[in-house]
Amino acid sequence: MASRQDERDAAVSLYDPPDDADEVERLRDERDFWKHLFEDLTERFPEPTLVVDDEGRVTYWNREQQAIQDTPAEEVIGEVAHDVIGTEEVTDTLAEEVVRTEEAVNEDRVRSGTNEDGTEWHVSAAALPLYDPDGEVVGSFEMVSRVTDLVEQRAAVKDAQERITSEVDATVEELLESSEAVADNSQFIEETAREQVESLAEVRNEVESLSATVEEIASQTDEVDERAANVAENAAASVDATDEAQALLDDVEDAATDLDETAVELDAQVEEIESVVDVISDIVSQINLLALNANIEAARTEGNNDGFAVVADEIKELADQSKEEVDAIESTIERVTDIVEETTDGVERTTAGIEQTVERVETIRERQSEIHEAAEETSTGMAEIAEATDEQAVSAEEVTTMLNDVLDSLHDVVDEIGELADENDEQTQLARSVRERVHDVEAELEATIDD
Repeated sequence: MASRQDERDAAVSLYDPPDDADEVERLRDERDFWKHLFEDLTERFPEPTLVVDDEGRVTYWNREQQAIQDTPAEEVIGEVAHDVIGTEEVTDTLAEEVVRTEEAVNEDRVRSGTNEDGTEWHVSAAALPLYDPDGEVVGSFEMVSRVTDLVEQRAAVKDAQERITSEVDATVEELLESSEAVADNSQFIEETAREQVESLAEVRNEVESLSATVEEIASQTDEVDERAANVAENAAASVDATDEAQALLDDVEDAATDLDETAVELDAQVEEIESVVDVISDIVSQINLLALNANIEAARTEGNNDGFAVVADEIKELADQSKEEVDAIESTIERVTDIVEETTDGVERTTAGIEQTVERVETIRERQSEIHEAAEETSTGMAEIAEATDEQAVSAEEVTTMLNDVLDSLHDVVDEIGELADENDEQTQLARSVRERVHDVEAELEATIDD
């Protein structure tokens, strides 16, 4: 009580009483001063205010309260406050509560209501008791702070925050899924790249081996080309030698033909000689017969014809010698005939052999010609192969160089994929941190809004 009296005494200084007024007039004037001051303060207060008496009836209702309640003061003065205000789930106003409890109250909650047009309003109130000079509570002064915009802003902030949280969660979830996919793909790509590196390394080794093989083939091709050229030269020389042999065989065949003809002529002459020998043989036989007859005649004459006998003996002796010579000639002719026959057979065999030889030489010549042509074609083909193998060797070297470049690039890709995987892990952790931070901000914001 003393503190309130002190406050009143301190406030008296606001009042300047008239000099010529008596005590009653001064008190009445002071009363009117403070009443006007209270009513003016209540009316011009920038927030909605109302005053209730100790029964909870409205005694003051300023313009701001009329605006927020959309109810003029003349309709509410004298009415019970909670019947007029009618906030949701509230059975008496704060002013009525203060009158009842005789304690000042500063609400930390928001009161809400609905206007006739359907719009909502939200207020936060504070009230303090009003005392008479005797310290008795005679009413309550209630000030209402309009927080509709703040509530709506808080609701909008909460909605936005929930939406942001939801979007961030969805985005982070998508990012995490993408990160997992990127991690899986990176791992797959890295494994694939490593496999490709191994495969390309094998291919490079095979190409290098192929290059060495091609160079060896090129070297062998040069040798084969040289040998084919030698074969072609030898085949050409063989063709020439075969031509010469064929010419010689033609001469031999001609000579064999001449020899055959000579043998035929010799055979004919031998036959003529045999005829002559037959004649001589007949003559010798007749001489022998004559000699025999002569001896017979000599014997008949009994020694009177000795000369005749001698002649007969000599004739006989000559006949015997002629017979021996004829026999020798016949033997010789037989041997010559045999030799001629053998010669003829040999010549015939030789001629047949020569003919076969000529045919074979012609076959050899044809084959040697074919060998010569094939050798020349082989030489040409080997030259082309050598040129192609040289080109392949160059190409193989180029392929090896390109494979080495590709392998270097793949190694770089593998390294970059590893770095990408590390960066992806960092981004994943960062995304989780962002989501956690958003939830922390959401909790802090909810706590701030609730406060």
